[in-house]
Amino acid sequence: MSMFYKWGAGRSPDHPVITEAYDEYLVTEDGTEIVDAAAGAAVVNLGHSLDGVAEVMSKQADRVAYVSTSHFTSPPVESLAEKLAGMAPGTLDNAFLVNSGSEAVETAIKLARDYHVARGNEAKETVIGRWQSYHGATLGALSASGNTGRRSIYKPLMADWPKLPPAYPFRWDHDGSPEEQAKAAAGELESLIKREGPETVAAFIAEPVSGSSIPAAHPHPAYYQEIRRICDAHDVLFIADEVMVGFGRTGERFACDHFDVVPDLMALGKGITAGYAPISATMVADHVVEALEAADHSFYHGHTFSGNPVSAAVADHVVDRYTDSLIESACARGNSLLAGLDPLAGSPIVGDVRGIGLMVGVEFVADTETNEPFDPDENVARRVYDHALDDGVYVYPGGGSVDGQAGDHLLLVPPLTVGEDAVDRIARTVVDSVDAVAGELGY
Repeated sequence: MSMFYKWGAGRSPDHPVITEAYDEYLVTEDGTEIVDAAAGAAVVNLGHSLDGVAEVMSKQADRVAYVSTSHFTSPPVESLAEKLAGMAPGTLDNAFLVNSGSEAVETAIKLARDYHVARGNEAKETVIGRWQSYHGATLGALSASGNTGRRSIYKPLMADWPKLPPAYPFRWDHDGSPEEQAKAAAGELESLIKREGPETVAAFIAEPVSGSSIPAAHPHPAYYQEIRRICDAHDVLFIADEVMVGFGRTGERFACDHFDVVPDLMALGKGITAGYAPISATMVADHVVEALEAADHSFYHGHTFSGNPVSAAVADHVVDRYTDSLIESACARGNSLLAGLDPLAGSPIVGDVRGIGLMVGVEFVADTETNEPFDPDENVARRVYDHALDDGVYVYPGGGSVDGQAGDHLLLVPPLTVGEDAVDRIARTVVDSVDAVAGELGY
């Protein structure tokens, strides 16, 4: 939870002051070291001491720190855009640079609308999302999100867009093999498009691998292959939100690569600079840009700091570090982390431990036979978090994955560069913390 800052008013006792950080460690003002098993907020993919970043910032600030992208460009922006196009799948060759993941999603939503208007389909305005998803804090991104806790108070301000059930194999009630279940779940999109009226639906948005709302949940590849078919059949753009799961986090450069599917728009953030500067990007397929150009349709959108040269220079430096060897090493660390969490299979309060790449989700249940979630008032995930932090490991807790209210879980996403010793410590601490909370709950 974010907090307000006020001069002279002190600070919340729940927020330790971090005065230094290196590799996968945070250091508090009293010298205590904390293992960052959350990479900040799944941001610091390359650790807290990446060589060369300060020098890149300084040199670019000395050259040019700001230009208006409405009228100018700069070398780091051009270089970064070229690199992102080279990394992105398919024809996602066009980069629109903004400042945050929320803005990247907002850009994708607005581009989807512009695309259809440019082609004469002005009735296409609906963006379909999924329940228990989170795509950002701005009103458009929040309208596409299905995270009840984040949406409720702002509901009067948001678009009333429809939602699908999440891609959540652990709690699916579809019959058959994993592939058959995946196809059945994806088929719900087609049913919803038909109910809404295909002529009104502009886009479908999803995280290819779920992030903080249902950590590390991912379906059989048939799910997204069917989603792609349905979107194509109904002239609906597929927006992939890769803000959290991109840049090697799931074991591929981008999570959609696992499913052999190319979206029409892809939102990037977080790992694009690994936390060293604010910047994000919306990658846009050629056919979307070509439709706007053919209709001479301008995209009236942007932010004051879009394409900031200093941030772009940092991102240009950082994205080169996402090599195949780094991603392979991170996958090995992910396998080690899952192995270290094996004792949780016998825990009376753990229903599922799932992972992909260096991204692990632990889901808590009140009954391992029925997978009934805990009453949210028990604060199970927060209690595990507190125990782990007391033992020097910072994890990412969450709730609401089952129905928007109930459903406790942890997300473990240490830097891709994390050491084996730290992985062992994370696993041991999480197991011990879960055991401690189970005891407190009387299991």
